[in-house]
Amino acid sequence: MVALKSITKSKIVCTLGPASSTPEMIKALAERGMDIARLNFSHGTQESKEALFKLIRDTCPDLGIMTDIQGPKIRIGQIEGEGVQLNVNQKVTVTSDEINGNKDRFTVSYNKLPKEAKPGDLIFINDGLVCLRVDSTAGNDIKCTVKVGGFISSKKGVNLPNTEISIRVPTPKDVEDLKLIAKLDPEYLSISFVQDANDIQRIKQIMKDNGNDTVKVIAKIERPAALKNFDAILHFSDGIMVARGDLGVEVPFEKLIPAQKMMVKKANIAGKPVIVATQMLESMTNSPFPTRAEVSDVYNAIEDGADAVMLSAETAAGKYPMQAVEAMERIIRVSEAHIPIRSPDDYDSDEESNSEIIGHLVHDAAKEFYDICRTHTSSCQEESEIPHVKILVLTHSGLSARMVSKYRPGVPIIGVTSFTKTAREMRLVWGVESVMIDGIDDEPDTFHKIQKSARTALESNFIDEDDTLIIAGNMNYMPAKTNMLSVFNVKDILNSMK
Repeated sequence: MVALKSITKSKIVCTLGPASSTPEMIKALAERGMDIARLNFSHGTQESKEALFKLIRDTCPDLGIMTDIQGPKIRIGQIEGEGVQLNVNQKVTVTSDEINGNKDRFTVSYNKLPKEAKPGDLIFINDGLVCLRVDSTAGNDIKCTVKVGGFISSKKGVNLPNTEISIRVPTPKDVEDLKLIAKLDPEYLSISFVQDANDIQRIKQIMKDNGNDTVKVIAKIERPAALKNFDAILHFSDGIMVARGDLGVEVPFEKLIPAQKMMVKKANIAGKPVIVATQMLESMTNSPFPTRAEVSDVYNAIEDGADAVMLSAETAAGKYPMQAVEAMERIIRVSEAHIPIRSPDDYDSDEESNSEIIGHLVHDAAKEFYDICRTHTSSCQEESEIPHVKILVLTHSGLSARMVSKYRPGVPIIGVTSFTKTAREMRLVWGVESVMIDGIDDEPDTFHKIQKSARTALESNFIDEDDTLIIAGNMNYMPAKTNMLSVFNVKDILNSMK
């Protein structure tokens, strides 16, 4: 008997860059656990991104691809030499004038900031390592006092947690990038520095105007305003990224993890994928091993309910991209083995759609099999392991698979679809392995769909003949509506085909 494929339920997003932009490296990262390749449009040219996109498609065509636009990222200007040291209580001027900066005066890229900053506002530089307090503004200048000193150098990022800024996503650069992204047609598009639901709607309209309204939009939560408007943002987006880099600067650090847990829980309830990102294995940019704190961070993100965890510099520019993915995969597997089965009532939404009701019922059925297993055998060592039971979801858009996934049933989910894009999108959804069957949607008989799906899943080594399948999908007369739950033994399905 051929061994079944090992399924990791939580997914890995890898940012590709100079360290990971060859066919050999892309293939190596995919073999080690990369599910989604992320292209960060903050760096490089459009030509380089288009070439990398094509390379991913040619090298690993089943991978999902996420593009990520820069948004209104604010930076300081040029600083003399290699940089300068700012000391506590020093007076410094931040200006919108274009100058070669020094320790007393330097440029900020956002030219409206002198008009929008208020006395008492804080200006963080270089991921919050340096902090200035605004004393006064006049013309193009902002007079500040250094509250936390440190080293600054050219083009370091600026965060403004207390300032209501008028610049919004998309910027002119974003608009040009969106035109290319609409043409490339990735599975996901991440929107940086979202502040409210209007930002999501504007991006979707621009994509539609450029001939593509099918790319799933992921809202990156990076500003306090986004936390305040989170419920509306979640409603209008297709997924969430907890982008802890800028968010960790703009909200008090002790409030970051409670905010992360809140966002993960709400995204789970909505049945929309949620990614936890930034500094997950940051030390592995330069080290072949993670720190103990990083291992704990990844473990807890998975335990909280993240669909995916993300690697940024670790795979884009780090010295050990393969080791970083391997480490992430190892942590995920251990964390999944110890996550208790959820109480599904805690994850019901207010909508109670057919798909959600079926998802809840699938969880209950899986739990029944676990209880039987635990009562009659000694093989259920962990609550996340139920031997010889799999879930088979027949899905057109991936919605049915997401509604099953959100309850975190204790068995693998096989998502069967006719559409390549849906199969790639499901690479971001917890617990779901995609199976593509051309024309399965056109099969007029539901049981014939089940037969073909079971046969293909068996040939793909996702199931074996001794498995029991919990099957969710739709009857023929109700297209695009999940309204079916059934239980079959794989052998019975195969015997009926003879």
